[in-house]
Amino acid sequence: MSTEKSLKIWTAGPRELLDHAFEHLNKGRPFDFRIAMISIDNAVELAIKTYLGLPKRIRGTEGPPIKRLQEASLSFPTLLDLLEEFAKNRLSGIELGDIEVYHRLRNTLYHDGNGVTVDPEYVDGYLQIAKVLLNNLLGVRLEAEQTNPPSSSLGDLVSKWALLVEEVRNLHALRVKKDMHINEPVLHTVDRLIANGILDSQFRRQIRMVNATRNKLVHSVSMSLNEENISGIVSELDELISQLRNVES
Repeated sequence: MSTEKSLKIWTAGPRELLDHAFEHLNKGRPFDFRIAMISIDNAVELAIKTYLGLPKRIRGTEGPPIKRLQEASLSFPTLLDLLEEFAKNRLSGIELGDIEVYHRLRNTLYHDGNGVTVDPEYVDGYLQIAKVLLNNLLGVRLEAEQTNPPSSSLGDLVSKWALLVEEVRNLHALRVKKDMHINEPVLHTVDRLIANGILDSQFRRQIRMVNATRNKLVHSVSMSLNEENISGIVSELDELISQLRNVES
């Protein structure tokens, strides 16, 4: 799964779980979609626990005391709180609220699996989030041929949003001297770029509307997805990313 030639031993568990998820997602059956969703969530949880539990000399920063990590491991929202506290510089392109929503969906599938289905778009959406998270926390990248599951328009949306956030941060680092909060909302960063005359209010209106629609699509896991709506938002994200790159050049 990884393009790295030398893989760290502590990345094996999360990588194997995503391998398992990808295999089931490609089979295209309702049962396999459920199994893939559960496996992705397990990979996300294990990656978080693995990163937070790494020795300081490997992680490079202070981590939580073992007792706090053990206590947080009993509650997924608390585990996310701990991740936000000790990994703020590794959450670029990650919305912890997305992960919590998908984790709740996973719980529904796990505990009430009989007859409960999940749209493969949501499975792919969570897979894209997991890919970003594993890369951010553990330096694991997936091979190019594994980035296009059967139904991936929502996955494209998730990936493009992460790229947009990264481009906004890159533009701020390039053009604004003032430091920004390591994990501030993207709209706050955009506001600072506007205040410095780098972006305009039209860009903010567009990104705000895209953000609202993105959140609705990603978080409303019980609703049917409209391929045309998702494609439209992805096109708008492409346009915003292009605008940012034009400003950078």
